[in-house]
Amino acid sequence: MFYNLLNFPEAPPSNRASILNSILDNVQPDIFMVCELQNEAGANLILNQVLNDTNEVTYAMPDFELNTSSSFQELQQHLFYDESKFSLNFTDIIQTQLRDINYYQLEVLNNTESAALYLDIFVAHLKAAQGTTNEIIRSNMVSDFTAYLANLPEDANVIFAGDFNLYTANESAFLQLVMGQSTISFSDPINTIGDWNNNPSFANIHTQSTRTSNNNFDDFGAGGGMDDRFDFIMVSNNIMEAENDITYKENTYVAYGNNGNCYNKNISDTSCLGEFNQATRNLLYLMSDHLPVVMEVTNQNASLSNSNWNASNTLLSFPSGNIVEQELYVKFHASVDASTTINIYNQIGQKVYSFKKISNSTIIDVSFLSSGIYFVKLENFSENYKFLKQ
Repeated sequence: MFYNLLNFPEAPPSNRASILNSILDNVQPDIFMVCELQNEAGANLILNQVLNDTNEVTYAMPDFELNTSSSFQELQQHLFYDESKFSLNFTDIIQTQLRDINYYQLEVLNNTESAALYLDIFVAHLKAAQGTTNEIIRSNMVSDFTAYLANLPEDANVIFAGDFNLYTANESAFLQLVMGQSTISFSDPINTIGDWNNNPSFANIHTQSTRTSNNNFDDFGAGGGMDDRFDFIMVSNNIMEAENDITYKENTYVAYGNNGNCYNKNISDTSCLGEFNQATRNLLYLMSDHLPVVMEVTNQNASLSNSNWNASNTLLSFPSGNIVEQELYVKFHASVDASTTINIYNQIGQKVYSFKKISNSTIIDVSFLSSGIYFVKLENFSENYKFLKQ
């Protein structure tokens, strides 16, 4: 998940940490990338009061770094990650003429291959506004980024996310990513190329602005309604290949909160009905003038097995294996109390099924689930137990 947090934590309303907590509870991202974070206090607020507000998942973050590219820039990029799934291996900063591009290398845990598996994640906030001068600055910033990529192996699994402030796919900054001469080129996972600005044909992927006016927000952020695709998660070409260790999961890239019918409106407009309900869109309206972008990638070599797979914690196990088609056989440790609630989540944190423990073993009908990886979690415990529905 990538999210432009809009001058966090200063911008109104004053309860945005609570608002962000409600948004992230619905998504539960494994990796949360942000821009427009003002200071380390804001980063700690997100880590301790937004992400780690319960015992369900433990998130961590790298050391907070102030911008080094220019002294007048007071907005930073940052990253948070679920440390049950990743460990931090390396960080770095790419200096540009405007703002740093932050680099985080995460090692993927629970990987069965002998060689370590890494995600190389870069988070950027490119120059805003239209005009030739601003386009050139965006292009120069991307040039600095692509030059840095020469330090990585050609088969690196790279995610490049941020508020790119692009108005059209014809901009040099975008063309360098998808058609440049770098040893690592990038794909737009939804392959939705065109002139995004003020174009209703792209209404379903616009991410800015969630507000028609900033008058009610002390002039923080932009108005104008939903009419720009500024926010992106792009991936190295290899992640789009089915045989790669890490692959993009088809049809999972979304502008979170966008029902595709809010062109030039507030995201909270009552006419914008669809998958994302009114309560969710109200939260997004209050939080930022941008929508977050969410997508899924999967690890082909995750610790999935045909039988006798056990997590490091043995609160539950899958005696018949954790690769299933119709039924999932679950066995609980005797220490798990009767009537404990067990929830099943998909990979973007949406709860898809819930039941109570009745006995120490049970068979769950999962035939209704789409193919993919899911997580079983016991209420009031932090551990995740993964299974694959074929």
